[in-house]
Amino acid sequence: MLTAVIVDDEARNIALFSYYLEKYCPNIKLEASFSKKKNATKYLISNKPDILFLDIVLDEGSGFDILDEVSCNEMQVVMCTAHDEFALRAIRYQVVDYLLKPLEIQDLIATVNKIEKKLQSINGKQVFDPDLLIQLNAVKGGPSRRFTFSDRFSIDFISVDDIICVEIHKGKDKAEMILKSHEKNDFMLVNMSIQEIEKKLQPTKSFFRVSRTSLVCVSAIKSILRNAQYTIVLSNGKKIFISRKGYRALVDFIEKTYETKV
Repeated sequence: MLTAVIVDDEARNIALFSYYLEKYCPNIKLEASFSKKKNATKYLISNKPDILFLDIVLDEGSGFDILDEVSCNEMQVVMCTAHDEFALRAIRYQVVDYLLKPLEIQDLIATVNKIEKKLQSINGKQVFDPDLLIQLNAVKGGPSRRFTFSDRFSIDFISVDDIICVEIHKGKDKAEMILKSHEKNDFMLVNMSIQEIEKKLQPTKSFFRVSRTSLVCVSAIKSILRNAQYTIVLSNGKKIFISRKGYRALVDFIEKTYETKV
């Protein structure tokens, strides 16, 4: 049996959340709930539930203020909010998940199941799931947009959400576009320059030119390796080598766009 605390400035949200936990998450015992930031902070300083379901926008300040005042190393923090613009900032606090309101039952169950598995494998320590970055960026992506390109034989349409990288190689006229469905070495040829593609994708604010020859979707970055050479690893396993200057520019872009520190 895991213990939990809910912090939300709306009583009806607390009531609904409590009902969902009782009905669909029998392994969770609700220890307390708070609608006031001050009361929640006072309680959490001396009490450490296994899971803290924390709203971001509170009566005074935010849930982030609570995390600044309370040690959360012993708790699994789950942000619950209707404001998805805070998603990337939540990463700085090593939250284990991010639930958007209105709360969906299946999302809550999936989060609880994930936490239970984590607690069994990491001895109770809170560890950030790197895959959450991709999920959070997907939340921020908004409605799907379509990318159109054509040649004399056809007009093709693909979802911008499916594009993870565009590259062009020396001596080649066509750009290589890599989609989520592609394996590491797969790509499709697009009869456009990388500059033309970048211009079409620019309104999404999700793509960044890491070099003269490579354009990447930031939400598709799985990791950035800082060894002898800076390397971006994409979600499909593809690696892209970038210069120190390119690395610094990418980090600056991420920090500015998503208002977070990397």
